[in-house]
Amino acid sequence: MPEITLAGWENKIRSYAERNTISLDRATVRRAAKTINRNFETSNALTLTGDELIARVLQHSDPTGEEAVKNVMHERNQAAAARRLAA
Repeated sequence: MPEITLAGWENKIRSYAERNTISLDRATVRRAAKTINRNFETSNALTLTGDELIARVLQHSDPTGEEAVKNVMHERNQAAAARRLAA
């Protein structure tokens, strides 16, 4: 199995974020790539695809629980507003 470099993971993360409309700055992409690369090298979970590894790292990107709750509530409010406007 060919080894994926840090730059390769960064490119995969950027394309994943673009496909899933996630806004990520350069530092976040770099940190996520390092985390994924470290997890990929040290874990035996080689059955996970690149997208699954990326999703697993990005879903826990909030630094605190309060920030996570705030972000989830913001997303729910945006979705509710979009449904109201569509009706």
